Amino acid sequence: MSASGEQRHSSYKMWLRQVAALVNSVVLRLGYVERWLFISTVTAITASLVIGIFYWMLQGLILLSAKLHGLIIHEALTDYSLIAIHSREKLLIPITLLLGAAASSLIVYTFEPEAEGAGAESVVEAYHFKAGNLRGRIAAVKTIASALVLGTGGSAGPEGPAIQIGGSVGAFTASSLHLGIEERRVALIAGAAAALSFIFQSPVGAAIFAAELLYEDVLEAAALPPALLASTIAYALSLHILGPEYKLPSLHITNIISLYSLSALGSYIVLGLVEAVFAFAFVKFFFFTKRWFDSFVKEKGLSIYLKPVLGAIMVGIVGIFVPAILGTGEELLSSLLSAFVHLQGVRSLVAMHYNLLLILLILALMKMIATSLTVGSGLSGGLLTPSLFIGAMVGQLVGIILGQHIGVEPVIYAYIGMASLAGAAFKAPIGLAFFVAEIGGTPALIVPALIASLTSAIATRGVTFVTAALKKPLPPTVFTAESLLQMLRSGEVKRINITILSLVKRFTPVNWHATLRDAAKIMVQTGQKIIPIVDDNNRVVGVLDPAYVGLDLGYMMRSSQPVIEVSLINAPIVRENDPFIRVLEEMVAHGVDYVIVVDRSYRYRGVIVFEDVAQALMPYIAAGIPEKAEASEQISEVARR
Repeated sequence: MSASGEQRHSSYKMWLRQVAALVNSVVLRLGYVERWLFISTVTAITASLVIGIFYWMLQGLILLSAKLHGLIIHEALTDYSLIAIHSREKLLIPITLLLGAAASSLIVYTFEPEAEGAGAESVVEAYHFKAGNLRGRIAAVKTIASALVLGTGGSAGPEGPAIQIGGSVGAFTASSLHLGIEERRVALIAGAAAALSFIFQSPVGAAIFAAELLYEDVLEAAALPPALLASTIAYALSLHILGPEYKLPSLHITNIISLYSLSALGSYIVLGLVEAVFAFAFVKFFFFTKRWFDSFVKEKGLSIYLKPVLGAIMVGIVGIFVPAILGTGEELLSSLLSAFVHLQGVRSLVAMHYNLLLILLILALMKMIATSLTVGSGLSGGLLTPSLFIGAMVGQLVGIILGQHIGVEPVIYAYIGMASLAGAAFKAPIGLAFFVAEIGGTPALIVPALIASLTSAIATRGVTFVTAALKKPLPPTVFTAESLLQMLRSGEVKRINITILSLVKRFTPVNWHATLRDAAKIMVQTGQKIIPIVDDNNRVVGVLDPAYVGLDLGYMMRSSQPVIEVSLINAPIVRENDPFIRVLEEMVAHGVDYVIVVDRSYRYRGVIVFEDVAQALMPYIAAGIPEKAEASEQISEVARR
């Protein structure tokens, strides 16, 4: 790049940083509602556009798969199962799955291994153990990988990548505005809620679900208002991008009194208990499958790139015999529910219920197996949509058996069953009850769905897909240096295995003879908020903090004044072999959110920022929160990551 080009590039970056600083200063002056309305709007719009691109990719791959099967489709589809059902060449199913899995595996394990599997777990893990940080690269890789998997027949849902996209967008928005850790965590959940609302067009249910997902028994109330704002905006955008109606048909309940009779209310408890059995089996079988595939890599030396391919081959073989369990299952579920809705009366079902019961049971069990093989092997996709499919099949089955005695249409049990099984599997019964009522098109479903989902969630206590969920919230005060220091001194946080060098970031230093212009260029190029100042022997003599001393970036770009003549801050310094607690002690003593790390000769090594300290300590703090046997293993695994 020429000197003039480099100067223009630096000027452009400086202009962007000045605009960002202006937006940040305005946002910080806004009230609570106005600030979160701005953040939620930016998050919802960005996430919706990216998820729209994901759906466009998925539809393109479905179209390509249809051509491989010799089919011509005249509408946009996102469900491979419809292709597989109508295909005359069933042997092509494992071939398309193999191709999609191989491409997905290559992308995931080459660029971002954390993008494997489901998506909700990574968002909850980022909320609790990573101070709300969720790298955008994970969402980008997962978007492409999931489209490849779902577009070629993998049995999983689109909400996995969508949740990661929304969460990473929310976290990035908060970080760009220099908001604190607590607000970034809230923005993460708001983004996840926006993503779910965009896909399922359920603004209230999506917001409550995202807030419930974080804990086993508690709803994160602080995240609920921003989540509602983001999900409402995403819902409006979804109407324009995906269409005015979600794929599931709306219910028209004519006799609400029968829906709320004592016998009907009792039947919802029975439904909840039945769905609890299937939810328990689904969760347990999924983790069994995941461990089984992992054992091939750890114990038998199978290449990690081949693990998802092995899963795809197994799913493809199952799909030859039961093609209905492939893909997302969204459009197939819609078709099945539409057929159930248009069956008049219970008696018409009773006449055919023996064959139908067997079909429903097979679909539920085989979808459970196919999804566990798909996601458990490391292929990218979500678990929520398959849970809804299985819950609907089981619910319809129970409805056929009980409905004839109670007078409630069996299809109503199918909708309630979706809330019940998914609510138990994700421990989000309230959100799923509202969710099903919204996509079912009637608020009359809220109470029946809530009864069934609460029943199944209570019956399966401690069993969930989201292993990163905690038992109860962390204390809100842990996100300050003073509180963390107090925890370390009091012994509340134990067995810390963190070294100073593990958290060092290599901030670019400036020699004390350099000019302010040189320092400003580095700040523009690297995004550093501070500049460590070193002497000719690379020893730290201070810190240039423009915000602290009141220096304007534009003035610095024009100034030839040596940095040594500027009012430098007395640097908070720790040595690389100091105890970890010294980092927080120096931050508190100097009232800053960073420390400068030096070696034994006080030569500059790097910088540690408070966010990284809080993120490193979160797994150790959370270790005392979960009240379950797997807690220590869970925390240790997160700490290793």
